[in-house]
Amino acid sequence: TEQASIAMPTSPRRALIVFFSLRVTNMVFSEDLFNKSSPEYKALEQRFLELLVPYLQSNLSHFENLEILNFRNGSIVVNSRMKFVKPVARGVTSTVYLILEDFCNTAYQTMNLAIDKYSLDVESDQADPCKFQACNEYAECKVNRWSGEAECVCNAGYFSVDGLPCQSICELQGDFCLNDGKCDIIPGQGAICCRVGENWWYRGEHCEEYVSEPLVVGIAIASVAGFLFVASGVLFFLARTLRDQYDKEESEDPIRVESLPSLERATKYNPMYESEATTGYSHYYRRYPEAAMYSSASPEASTDFSSEEIRHIYENSELTRELQEIQDRIRIIELYAKDRQFADFVRQH
Repeated sequence: TEQASIAMPTSPRRALIVFFSLRVTNMVFSEDLFNKSSPEYKALEQRFLELLVPYLQSNLSHFENLEILNFRNGSIVVNSRMKFVKPVARGVTSTVYLILEDFCNTAYQTMNLAIDKYSLDVESDQADPCKFQACNEYAECKVNRWSGEAECVCNAGYFSVDGLPCQSICELQGDFCLNDGKCDIIPGQGAICCRVGENWWYRGEHCEEYVSEPLVVGIAIASVAGFLFVASGVLFFLARTLRDQYDKEESEDPIRVESLPSLERATKYNPMYESEATTGYSHYYRRYPEAAMYSSASPEASTDFSSEEIRHIYENSELTRELQEIQDRIRIIELYAKDRQFADFVRQH
């Protein structure tokens, strides 16, 4: 025929698989058509193969076989795939469309089969194979990178039974949750269930583990007690360390004295007025009395002062010593500037 001559390639290029779909409007879809093992599916599949294969073989050169991929609701949408045994021209999809359009026109007259020719969809093997898969909203179409075959893969928590569209495990398995748990599907995670009471609940994949509030309270109290024990230990260790460090510094401090200074300690060398004969430069030294202070080591001195005077001397002894040290240093600086011999003595010592 003329169509057959169009399909006959003059310069073969490559092998080709053609996908096509058509919609039958005078047939009612049933759930059994999802299951490829059901008698209804097999009967309808065999009917379309008997109608289409002879018609395609007689009108297409190098036609090899036809495969019914699935039936989809709306009235009945037939998704199919045909394969050519030899390479065919790239324009074969247009030829297949013309042949299927002619088939739609003659099918109703000869076989009482109403096919909507406007629903015809023909795609080459370069098309997305997921386009002709009947995946519902609970499944995702994935293509095998090696074979190029497409299939519907159910999402987490959903399963396909007997070829049916993916359904929730909560619907398929009524006893999925134990202990009156409520089954729910979390997108991307799967099915969860567990009943919650006022002071108790269940946990686990199937709510098999019972948890009560007293148990949780006991665990919480034990956790708090453990934390307090550890914190107390840390604080005790820090306090002990700081105390040992303070005691060590106190024992090594040379400024601290065990008793009050006696009257003998209340004298210093004044280099400006010293006239005694000492080695080298001893004539620069002179003793002068400081403010007398109370000492338990010299009881004779304590009798020369009243209790009020002793208290006053004790309270001001520290300030008096600091003032005297300042005066001594000022005198040393003045003498250093005036007396060259004393300056040499300071540099040497």
